[in-house]
Amino acid sequence: MKKVLVLANHEFALYNFRKEVIENIVANQYEVYLSLPYGEKVEYFKEMGCTFIDTFIDRRGANPFADMKLLLSYLRIMKQIRPDIVLTYTSKPTIYGGIICSLLKIPYIVNNSGLIILPEKLSIIKPIISLLYKLGVKRSNCIFYQNEVEQSTLNKILNRKDRYRLIPGSGVNLVDHKQCDYPSEENGLVFNYVARVMKGKGIEEYLECAKTIKGKYSNVTFNIIGFFDDESYKSIVEEYHNQGIVCYLGAKKDIRPYIEKAHAIIHTSYSEGMSNVMLEHCAMSRPCIASNIPGCKEIVDDGKNGYLFEVKNVVELTQKVEKFIKLSHKEKEKMAKSAREKVEKEFDRRNIVSSYMEEINKICEK
Repeated sequence: MKKVLVLANHEFALYNFRKEVIENIVANQYEVYLSLPYGEKVEYFKEMGCTFIDTFIDRRGANPFADMKLLLSYLRIMKQIRPDIVLTYTSKPTIYGGIICSLLKIPYIVNNSGLIILPEKLSIIKPIISLLYKLGVKRSNCIFYQNEVEQSTLNKILNRKDRYRLIPGSGVNLVDHKQCDYPSEENGLVFNYVARVMKGKGIEEYLECAKTIKGKYSNVTFNIIGFFDDESYKSIVEEYHNQGIVCYLGAKKDIRPYIEKAHAIIHTSYSEGMSNVMLEHCAMSRPCIASNIPGCKEIVDDGKNGYLFEVKNVVELTQKVEKFIKLSHKEKEKMAKSAREKVEKEFDRRNIVSSYMEEINKICEK
């Protein structure tokens, strides 16, 4: 039985966005090993038949000693298992897992090859991160990229375009995220911000927009769902929450109940691979108001299933939010229907699963 090793940094993300891929690998008679930190969703994969290897990863830290320890952990794991193929997800597994795969001449497939969003205080190390990325992906057998920015990055790193292929992010599970009736506006409108609370996700623009809109429309709710990646925003978000400008709900393991109650998502991010939260809102028939950037603009047909605005432009963001508010309920419902149709046609996760299985089978049959 051929062995597949999966390197990831978080069990919840693996469960939410990759479980269908892993289910299909197991169903195709591969022996699957998962290397990542332990969490409750690990039990789901163990019941599926996967072998779990508890691997500590400091996901957001920049401690070279911790990263060296991770590199050595991957070396030990791969020497012990001798996998036929390795799948890497997110930055550190891709960088350090890719380096070890290259040294041991083990085939590997990379996902999420693009740029990392770094806090401003760590931006000084971005050239080092870029160099490590190059080392991590250079000898990969296949790289799945998600948008034109990632494609541009790959063109600078690799000369062989046959090694990488476009997929629409993680796609979305259309069964788990069912089409929902559009909510009444009797009690006002609800907008969702679903992301880490940090500058790079556009929290400042969202807060400023909320303050302006609430000054004109009292029956509009601006939710914030996510944890504080940057603690410096905690006091201002709490202040806005106490003033009734926003409603901070904290991080949620299942956002579907909040999507169902919302009328649209506002996604103010500066950079994306392919926005999963936007795909999930669209799948549940909720329009998107989003930054006009790669990873968002592929999801929004401007004026049809939502609106795009210039990234970091609070004035244009506020204009688009107000434009949406002024739509009739029937016009909003039409946008909601278009949102679902868009993801059904272009972002069905089953297509991503097929792409993975095609590459895995091709590599393992060599």
